[in-house]
Amino acid sequence: MPRRIFLPLLAVGLLASLAALRPAAGAAASRGAAAPPAASVAPQLTTLRFGTLPVTGFLGLYLANEQGWLAEEGIALDLQTMAGGAEIVPAMIGGSLDMGATNVFSHIVARDQGFDVKGVAASSSEARGSPTHAILVRGDSPIQSAQDLVGRTMATNTLNNIDHVMQMTWLQNNGVDPRQVNIVEVPFPQQPAALAQSRVDAIGPTEPFVTAALGQGARVLAYHYTETNPVTLIAYYVATGDWLGRNSDAAHRFARAIHRANAFLAANPDDTRAAAVRLLNLPEDLATRANFERFETTIDPAGIQWWIDTGRRFGIINNQLNPQDFLYETVR
Repeated sequence: MPRRIFLPLLAVGLLASLAALRPAAGAAASRGAAAPPAASVAPQLTTLRFGTLPVTGFLGLYLANEQGWLAEEGIALDLQTMAGGAEIVPAMIGGSLDMGATNVFSHIVARDQGFDVKGVAASSSEARGSPTHAILVRGDSPIQSAQDLVGRTMATNTLNNIDHVMQMTWLQNNGVDPRQVNIVEVPFPQQPAALAQSRVDAIGPTEPFVTAALGQGARVLAYHYTETNPVTLIAYYVATGDWLGRNSDAAHRFARAIHRANAFLAANPDDTRAAAVRLLNLPEDLATRANFERFETTIDPAGIQWWIDTGRRFGIINNQLNPQDFLYETVR
């Protein structure tokens, strides 16, 4: 690979610290999916080397695998649990993976660096009314507003990626220059403890770590994603243009199965919580209290454009990019 790229993946509902497992096939969902049926004639089996991580935003992948919807489309997954986009996207570009999961901003960074990576199947967005990210402070903290964070330290999962960009956006929208806040990297699983131990003044985790921090006495300062946008595109599944040029049929079959699973999750929130416990090893008490992402069956180019524009405003993205170039025909 001619260039090394760093594309940290937002762990949408990051659970890698709770479990690093591959779901077993065979368990049945409590209700049938109200989604389009699979192809009537089983195609030839295609095995995909697939990079992912067991988080709630990618629950549709695990459900489609468990329920046999991928198998009905002639797709088998060689699931490779990885740390995130810093591994997944370069592995696809280098040819050791066929497809993988990423957040939208990591995808934008790849395209900005000249790599032909396209969205193949939708995954998740964050919608007002069910926030999955929050900025939290200690329960006894004097911090009551964005202005109170000036001169303070706030944790983000990865600098110059999706969460950091949204935290800076929220600060700016509330009249604070992000450079006046000391934003430092702390992995999601470590953020609740870092806050409780006063190593940072605020944190910006996603679920289930929002709920975990609240259980340790933290207080929500802001739901910064949903305060910024009614709906924010978060993550989806991608492949390189080269691979898609050789495997168009497999891409269509994969997308059908994933969108079938996402439609089921969107229609059955109780089953979504049960699936997160069953497939991702999320503790049941957290699954009961946590919010979940909105599961999608298309990728909205406007959602990509918002992140491009925001990344350019902060000087992280350098080029004028067309979101239509990001999308394969399976998600238009």
